Amino acid sequence: MYVLDYHRQLALIKEMVQLRKDDEKWEAYYHHPSTNEMWKSFFPQANGEKRGPKVMRIEPVPEKLEERLDVCLKSDNKDDARGLGVELSVDLHKWDHVLGIIEKQYREYERSQLQIFLSEIGIREYEKTFKNLGYEFQDFGFDEKQLKSMVWRIRKVLFKKRIIFW
Repeated sequence: MYVLDYHRQLALIKEMVQLRKDDEKWEAYYHHPSTNEMWKSFFPQANGEKRGPKVMRIEPVPEKLEERLDVCLKSDNKDDARGLGVELSVDLHKWDHVLGIIEKQYREYERSQLQIFLSEIGIREYEKTFKNLGYEFQDFGFDEKQLKSMVWRIRKVLFKKRIIFW
């Protein structure tokens, strides 16, 4: 679903036909003629001069967040967990909902995928994430206590996930 490796992205782009490009949003859409898949190439963390990591993914993505998490966190492809984490790192208003899903479904997810995803989404280092994106906690209605609670919830899930398999 996601491709993050630069050389794999270039190889894919060479095989595809560009449909449209938006330089202001740092995104492009492609069609892969041999697989008939649509792809989106974008920089989810772009803000002004900083672009952040480039992400490519198949379009359309599942509409429900639960389904996207299932696809990416049950996958063997590390780029799926990493790509979804990077993409959701900028959707700060979804963080609480994402954690709620993970708390209910963590047993179903691959342990390594879950760790990669939780690392990439940036909740555990929320101060750094907010600073890199140019936001303040209050911009999204968060206070320090809520964010620390989210970090605690992540720690509990990771602890439970390790205990289940050890």
